[in-house]
Amino acid sequence: MLAAKEMQLREFQEEITTLKEKLLADDKEPCCLSQRSVPKDPCRLHRENDQIMCNMEQWAKEQKIGNEKLGNKLHEQVKYIAKLTGEKDHLNNFMIFNTSADHHSQVFK
Repeated sequence: MLAAKEMQLREFQEEITTLKEKLLADDKEPCCLSQRSVPKDPCRLHRENDQIMCNMEQWAKEQKIGNEKLGNKLHEQVKYIAKLTGEKDHLNNFMIFNTSADHHSQVFK
């Protein structure tokens, strides 16, 4: 899940880079639209870009927190499985010991 989210983050970053490149290319090209078209507002574009980056950072933080919670749950489950495995081995050894003790007591009667 973490790998998928990291991949998604990389894709978003690549998309931002592509959009930035297109924006720069658009700024360099002469404007072929009529004079009545709305000129580009670099301040607005900068604010939007900052907002996108802020949103991406917030998303990344949320993903990190979620992944840490999942990691903690997995760690607890591993500890619980180890405990259960130890108990199973203990019971198995107990059963083997009792079975062999019963067998020895019957042989020596």
